[in-house]
Amino acid sequence: MAPYGTARNPGGDMSDPINIRSLSAGTRVILATGAEAEIVSNPEDGIWLFARYLSADDPAMIGQEEMIFAQDVVEVRR
Repeated sequence: MAPYGTARNPGGDMSDPINIRSLSAGTRVILATGAEAEIVSNPEDGIWLFARYLSADDPAMIGQEEMIFAQDVVEVRR
């Protein structure tokens, strides 16, 4: 897994850091699991995001809201 505050690109090299604090509600993110989630709120603590799953391996997760750990965010889609 990538060090805190960075993400991996598909080639395995480190990519640009993701500033978790700057992500606003409505922003879509890709998680380390491959799931896509939409940010519902951001406490701007640099550690957690509250997000709703848009896609996941487990269909029961889709539509569910959950706290997402910043290190699990590997890509931002705006």
